[in-house]
Amino acid sequence: PQLPGTAREITRLAAALRNVENTAVGLAAEQAVLRRNSTESLASLGRRNQALLRRQLGLITTLESQELDPDALAELFELDHLATRMRRNAESLLVLAGEEAPARSWPGMVTVAEVVQSAVAEVEQYRRVAAVDVEACRIRGHAVAELSHLLAELVENALMFSPPGQPVEIYGWRDGAEYCMAVVDRGIGMTLERMAEANALLSGSGSFLTAPTRFLGHHVVGALASRLGAHVELRPTAGSGVTAYVALPAALVQEPSSTAAVSG
Repeated sequence: PQLPGTAREITRLAAALRNVENTAVGLAAEQAVLRRNSTESLASLGRRNQALLRRQLGLITTLESQELDPDALAELFELDHLATRMRRNAESLLVLAGEEAPARSWPGMVTVAEVVQSAVAEVEQYRRVAAVDVEACRIRGHAVAELSHLLAELVENALMFSPPGQPVEIYGWRDGAEYCMAVVDRGIGMTLERMAEANALLSGSGSFLTAPTRFLGHHVVGALASRLGAHVELRPTAGSGVTAYVALPAALVQEPSSTAAVSG
């Protein structure tokens, strides 16, 4: 039977909507495959780089133990530092791909001072970083590698956006059962809009595949914070600059027998 004009239009509209829906579903499936392939490629690259760097660091450590010439030893230390930074980049690829990095774990508890030292060793301009007032505390060994990585990312970012002559400062204190840390820079700062975007990424929102490359570090920090059960937030530094606050849950920390602070 011949459909009335209105009915024919509704039928055509329904068919058009089904076509749109089918196209959208197809595109979503293609994008999902693309995302999966991208993350698998990142993970593969990260694993290969990590394995090579582990061997390289082992060789450098052996050479350092055998070298007697002070000048040659200093050059080996610089090479060690470079390889350590490269290892962090390889581990960042694994974090972005959603994979667990092969464990660099420590038995028992590790002092927060040692965690800070490990983080500072993974940034380029480590001489500009000062642990100003870090209250004594111990971190559970299984969380040390990821916390060190998280702090290194925040410190590296602070160094990049600070004047060359300005230090980046690290603070740490207990707040009830939690342990809090702050990475303070006095650089150019951020607009409130940009800071809100960064804090959204630090909370684990969004996909790194669609984000500008300048935000990749925030994605890494957000993913690490989620694994640790930590909260990370950027706030303006008094005067100028940005302060990154990190709140560690009670499950990761243990009050030490000594309450002395460390300074650097």
